[in-house]
Amino acid sequence: MRSLAVKRAFVRRVRALERELPGALEHDIDALHRSRVASRRLREILPVLGLGPSSGGDVDAGTARERVRRVTRALGSVRELDVAIGILADVEQAHPDLAEVLASARAEVEERRRSRREEMAAQLQDIQARTLASDLATLEELVGQESPTARSASLRRRLERRADRLDAAIEAAGALYAFDRLHMVRIAVKQLRYTLELIHEFGRVPTRRLVTRLKGFQDLLGRQHDLEVVAGYVRRLGCSGRGRFADDVERALGVLEREIRELHAAYLEGVSRLVDVLATCRGEIDRRLAEGPPKRRQSSGSSHGR
Repeated sequence: MRSLAVKRAFVRRVRALERELPGALEHDIDALHRSRVASRRLREILPVLGLGPSSGGDVDAGTARERVRRVTRALGSVRELDVAIGILADVEQAHPDLAEVLASARAEVEERRRSRREEMAAQLQDIQARTLASDLATLEELVGQESPTARSASLRRRLERRADRLDAAIEAAGALYAFDRLHMVRIAVKQLRYTLELIHEFGRVPTRRLVTRLKGFQDLLGRQHDLEVVAGYVRRLGCSGRGRFADDVERALGVLEREIRELHAAYLEGVSRLVDVLATCRGEIDRRLAEGPPKRRQSSGSSHGR
């Protein structure tokens, strides 16, 4: 595992956060999403850099990790509500006869989003998010100093934990629909995906096929999660609605729940592929990490007195 590859992977993640976070602070929906992804990738890489709680630099590595975690959480609730508003708009376009009930749900989501944006701004200011990327950049000179053997061992331990967590989440979710348990599968899929991305960058171990498969499940379960969030807002309208409005609530829920059931069926149909990913992680990927990266080939003239 080359130290240069490790350093480059770290720098790419810091620059991604630096590039996207200003837009998120200005309420750019796409930048907010990309900032959250960048923060998650940083959270995955920081523990395997061998920095320790404090590495003697200008910035405490342990504190930096906690600040990144808090950025992810601060951005998350607003991102979820942005997506919910988009889903409500799409459903209304497809079912204009449900415009009244969907507009009522959207008004509630938008009010919640305004409140969450204020909270997010306060949290990010408290974290000093605007200086986070530049603070992280000061750790660059410390990155890649640990031995390749130690780095490989750290990645293997992390891969094992991520695989075990996904395995347990799949088992707990079972075959019956359970929103909270499937949400745990989604989180575990995402974490394993980011670990496999690191393994590809650090160890020259080919994991892109596995990453692509996990990304597909992440998107499926993410869509399912977002639909459930929207359905929750619509259900709350039904608790106080009467007459025709109540009927529209039931019809809107029917639209949302139909897609949720279809997505769950797709998950069950494909879950064996997730199990295959776990088997590959515990077998081939772990073995390749233990062996280390392939040695560079020497040129044909290297053994002739050069």
